[in-house]
Amino acid sequence: MAAYGVKTGIRIYLDSGDIPVMVVLTVAAVLLELWLARREKWWPGLLLPLASLVWAAAGAFSPLGTPSEAPFGLRFMACLRLFLVENVFTLVLLAIYASCRELRRRKLRKDWELDKMNINDL
Repeated sequence: MAAYGVKTGIRIYLDSGDIPVMVVLTVAAVLLELWLARREKWWPGLLLPLASLVWAAAGAFSPLGTPSEAPFGLRFMACLRLFLVENVFTLVLLAIYASCRELRRRKLRKDWELDKMNINDL
């Protein structure tokens, strides 16, 4: 089924057959993000949110280069709205990253305080 955005000329295709595949990919991405965010180094956990941001930008702003009878400002605002909607997943990945890093920081601080207490006991 194809639908058109309001006066933008941007086509939006909806296909319910892809939903199971997207659910599996989303769960896999979330699990991968959990694993990457718990690593000792901080940067691997930011790879998936960065990839999601780039993917959203490429998908949202690519229709600006296509010919359309709609004014550029209207097409740009539609693309900007699409970009914001597509970045909900990026925000979810960043929230997972932040919570995992905070839990790791708390655990390391607790271990440090326990080591400090053990040293003082000697």
